[in-house]
Amino acid sequence: MKSKYFSDPSSAVEAFVETFRRAANDPQIAGVMGQLKQMVYFDYTQDDPQISFYVDARGQTIEVGAGAPSGHPDVTILAGVDVGHQAWSNQLNPVVAMATGRIKAKGSTAALLKLSPVLKMIAPIYLAVLAEKGIKA
Repeated sequence: MKSKYFSDPSSAVEAFVETFRRAANDPQIAGVMGQLKQMVYFDYTQDDPQISFYVDARGQTIEVGAGAPSGHPDVTILAGVDVGHQAWSNQLNPVVAMATGRIKAKGSTAALLKLSPVLKMIAPIYLAVLAEKGIKA
């Protein structure tokens, strides 16, 4: 796996999944995510076939899991693992990254723009998870 930040695929997936599980427990973030009523699949497999996870906000609770979802996602986000890391740590603006092709999206992407206000709120959670795991941001 080629990454500046992660030594192996499992550490990357664990960090992303734990970040979104914690975010789902934050009332403000969960409120915005829940309003989307979508499943988003983060496909970072261009760097390693094992690096992917999903966030499913279609039901009463927000589910987060490693790997591909069993159902069909409403949106698939395609990027490299380091681009994903940079986006979640506020080193990269995801909207600009989408406009320049560093992040690609398939499906109902208009709703994703509604997530913009919570991106800055997710970054501290992500950085805390990395620190707990001994991963340098």
